[in-house]
Amino acid sequence: MNSKNDVLIIEDSPAIGMLLKNYLEKLGYIQIHICSSGLTGIATFKDLVSNKKDPIVLLDYNLPDIDARSVLTQMFEVKPNIRVLLATATEEDDEGVKDLIRLGAYQYLQKPFRFEHIKSAFETIEEEDNFFKKESSQVDIISKQIEDIESKIRYRVDMILQSTANFSLSFLQNLFTDSNEYISSYLKELEEKGKITRLSDKKEIACNQCDSTSITQIFYCPSCKSSKFRSGKLIEHYECGNISEDNTYVNDHCPSCKKMIKALGVDYRVMKNHYICNDCSNFFPQLSTNYVCLKCQNKFSLDECRWKTSPFYKTNSI
Repeated sequence: MNSKNDVLIIEDSPAIGMLLKNYLEKLGYIQIHICSSGLTGIATFKDLVSNKKDPIVLLDYNLPDIDARSVLTQMFEVKPNIRVLLATATEEDDEGVKDLIRLGAYQYLQKPFRFEHIKSAFETIEEEDNFFKKESSQVDIISKQIEDIESKIRYRVDMILQSTANFSLSFLQNLFTDSNEYISSYLKELEEKGKITRLSDKKEIACNQCDSTSITQIFYCPSCKSSKFRSGKLIEHYECGNISEDNTYVNDHCPSCKKMIKALGVDYRVMKNHYICNDCSNFFPQLSTNYVCLKCQNKFSLDECRWKTSPFYKTNSI
């Protein structure tokens, strides 16, 4: 259960002061201070604030020593965000009352008091306090999360730079989502320390869907589009026109016509660095290629890609 604020009652009537104290205790308020004059009220208020208290003030409009405006002004000088409930039998549309509300009085309470109005005013203050405490807690949590993320980014970037001689800003940005600003800031810090040197910008292939440069290249058969292929060496027998892998020419005999191949360049030729499809058995000197984005799995050809330019760096020492 959250502890409630202290309450400071500045009221020249002892009876009304005790009535308010008894009722507020029923609402769960324990630390209640009663002052019968404006001057003692200000002194008590200053003591509470100096002790890190944030009192709710019930201020009588008509006091015997100084007026409420003076009390309010002096309190605001000590703590500008203090909540002061102005209690008076004077109508709310009175110019003096309206002046204090404009000055910063939190709320107006009509005398004679109705307890439901007091309860409502204090519940509103409690709701506001709980809201701001929650907001403050969330801000602290978010700040800690940001600090942790930045620490992990620094650690990972340092580890990457230990294992690579060159890198682009785009490459690092692909590793961390929504951290571009901090990565750029950290690279600038590393550059100022002489740990990296910026080179000319680098143009890289980027996904035409999500703009990521985290791309891998895939190869496939130009005939049937299969990705099941092998590299091999082919032999073409001039006399019968057979072309097949060198391991099919057993004891230098053509697997098609069964004749022996003898002289290279006369009877046959060797076709090196060819690819043979495992599915359709076709062979070809070059593979067809496409690109796949590792971020969104989008597939695209070289003609369909985007080109992304970003700063390029070399590593000096980390």
